[in-house]
This record gives sequence, structure tokens and C-alpha cells, in this order.
Amino acid sequence: MDPARREDGAGGTNPSPAVGRPTAGGLSPLEVIEALGREFFSALDARDPRRLRHTLAANATFRAHPHSAPIRPADEIVAYFGTVVSSYPNAHWDVSDVIAAPDRGAVQFVVREYSARHGRELISEQVAIIRVNQGKIVSLVGYYDSNEFQRVFWDGE
Repeated sequence: MDPARREDGAGGTNPSPAVGRPTAGGLSPLEVIEALGREFFSALDARDPRRLRHTLAANATFRAHPHSAPIRPADEIVAYFGTVVSSYPNAHWDVSDVIAAPDRGAVQFVVREYSARHGRELISEQVAIIRVNQGKIVSLVGYYDSNEFQRVFWDGE
């Protein structure tokens, strides 16, 4: 089947509004997903709450881990990440890859922070799954090894 078409449930096809058609900003929907994923973490790295908030729908939800209690709405998510960046004042968030689908994306990123005590950077590779609607992130779920993160960033191994 043509990736720009989808089944309509009655055996026919209708053009999918989410695949291949440029948005008002000139980006394809897949490019919008990638740009939002990258911008979210770029804003986090820049410690810029306005930029971070701009990526989120007003009713967005965030879960630090699957099945954890959600944080919502968007302003609460921005406040939560404000505490995160305060806890890691020298940390950086770098996106290494984004895999985009019409309404969602997987964002692979690295959290890194230099440790003078260890004389090297501490690194944690993580993934976030985002869902997007009307050009904004509506859901963000983090996937990472919390034991590994604790060991590297807090226990000093």
C-alpha cells in the first residue's frame, strides 16, 4: 500500500492527512515529529522553559517511566523538568537519533555531565517516546535503566 494512503475501514483508502503532506510551516508531518523531539531536548539542555513549553500541547502528559503516574498539564511538565535541570546543573542533553512515524516518534538521547571527582563525563543513554497532535507533543514517556542511572550519577561508579 502507498504509505501516503491508509485503509478507511470499509476496504477503501483515503489520503492520510499525517503522511507526506507539508504542514503550514513547510515541513512534512514526519519532519515535524523529528523537529519537536529535537527541540524538546534542545530546550531542556538550554534550560529554557519557554522553548520547552512551546513544544507541548496544553493538555500534555509526561511519564518518567512506563506505568508511572503521569505529570500533567504542560506547565507542570515544565516545572518538573525545571527541578531536573536544577539537580544536574552541568548536565547536557544531546539527541542522537529520532525515528518518526505519522503521529509519534522515538527520541534517543544522551544525558552527560562532567564529574571532577571521576575526571570524566558520566553518561546515560535514554529513549523517550513522543506522541504528537497538531504540531505539539501530547504525550512523552521516558525509557531508561533507572538502576544504571542511579549507579552512574549518584553512587559514583
